Parts: sequence; structure tokens; C-alpha cells
Amino acid sequence: MRVCKLPPLGIGTFQLKDAANLYAVIDTALGCGIRLIDTAQCYRNEEIIGSFIGDLLKKHSLERSDIKIISKLAPKNHGTAKAREAVENTFRTFGGFVDVFLIHWPGVSKIKSDNPVVRDLRKESWQVLESFYRAGTVGAIGVSNYTHKHLVDLFEYCCVKPSVVQNEFHPRYIEQDVLNFCHNNDIQLMGYSPFGQGDLLRDKDILSIAEKHQTVPSQVLIKWCVQQSVICIPRTSKTERIKDNFVGISDFELDCSDMEVIEGLNDNHKYCWNPKFVI
Repeated sequence: MRVCKLPPLGIGTFQLKDAANLYAVIDTALGCGIRLIDTAQCYRNEEIIGSFIGDLLKKHSLERSDIKIISKLAPKNHGTAKAREAVENTFRTFGGFVDVFLIHWPGVSKIKSDNPVVRDLRKESWQVLESFYRAGTVGAIGVSNYTHKHLVDLFEYCCVKPSVVQNEFHPRYIEQDVLNFCHNNDIQLMGYSPFGQGDLLRDKDILSIAEKHQTVPSQVLIKWCVQQSVICIPRTSKTERIKDNFVGISDFELDCSDMEVIEGLNDNHKYCWNPKFVI
């Protein structure tokens, strides 16, 4: 299996659809040294990113091989025929190649989450991704929003092991079983919503640790992910916040007491969609 090692930090693009703003966000992120861009069919911004990414690479004196682009199969596109067509459309948008392609959601749009056909369609979609992986048009494949149960199920039929699992991950929602599964199987875990939709940026313990290290709360939360070997992809529409998030992130380390305090915030609180009811 080919190894697609991803950088520890990336930029999310969920809800970013304005072309000028999206350009500015990715431009700023590249200027801060970020080399991982996360998008998805559901975000409806793949074509926008594809239209200017070449120009931004030239601006920052980068080659296409210097960055990683991640996309995700929409829940409405599960199943052999739909998945193949949808993935090919994304490939065309990005010049015939995507670094990482994920299944976005274990469920299927407009089908009840407990319907057994969901598992069958999910399996078909994975087999489509495997075929593109073998053809070399995608560098790595993986899944998003999969619980431990879904990952165990995937390992019952997959021929190509997932390289990436992208899930909600922050101090208030730590899926230790998923984290352990990924580490034990050499899978890269990627965390989205690291700030808990902004709530954690105002948490008194996070603020105290940020003051201790003379940094900002967002960097404490990002660092907490990275020090657990979890790739972190914060999202913002404001370019100044991108600089706050990333500039100087290597200048400090969280100590054991910091990590313990942060982990103590875990109360199994999920901010985003919950896949636990999907068969």
C-alpha cells in the first residue's frame, strides 16, 4: 500500500463558498506554511478552489506535489454508479488527481439510518474508492464520521486499508476507541471542529493554559491535537484568525499537566452530526 503522509496541520473550508473569501483564506494559509486543504462535495466549493489553486501555487512558488488536497464523497452519492460518477467529477475539477478521498458519512441520504441497505451501499462506495486508488488517480483513501463500530465493519471487507479517518475531535469529545484503533492500525486520525464551534476558545482552563504559554487559546487546542498525533484542520473565514492559529505554533509544547487538564474537559459533547445511529 502506498504511503500518503499528511502534514499535521491543514485548513478546513466548510461553509466557505464566496470565491474572493475562499481565495484569501487559502492564500493566507499557504503563506503561513499550511500545505493541506480540506474540501468536500457537500461543501459546494470544489470548483471554486480548483479554479484558482494553480494561480496560488505559482504565487507561493509551490508545485502541485507540495500540497495535499482532500475531498469527500457526499452521502447522496453512495453506491457503485453514483460514487464512480461523483468521484470522477471531483477528479476533473482538480486536474485528474486528488491526494486523499474520503467517504464523508457512513449513512446514505434519504435512506433511514437503520436500513441494512445502508451498509451495502457504503461497502460499494468503498470498493469504488479502492478501484481509483489502484488506478493511481487518488493518493490515499479513507473515511469520515465513522465510529469504532463502522471502522470494525470496514475492516471486515476492505482490501485497501484506510489511510485517514476524519472525525470531530476536541477536548469535549474524545473518541478514545477510535483514537486507539487508528494508532493500532497505522491510520492517520484527522480532527475537525477543534475549537468546539468556538466554545472552547472561551473555556477558563484553556485561557489559563494559553496565558501560561503566552499564546492564544486556538493554538492550545491545535497543539493538544498535534501532540496526540492527530492532524488538525481548523476552519475560519477570517484571514487574521488563520495567522493567530498557526504563526508561532511550534514555539511551545504543552506539558503533562496541561494535557491532563485539557483531557479533563471531556464530557462526550458533540457539536456536529452524530453517526452513532447509523447501522
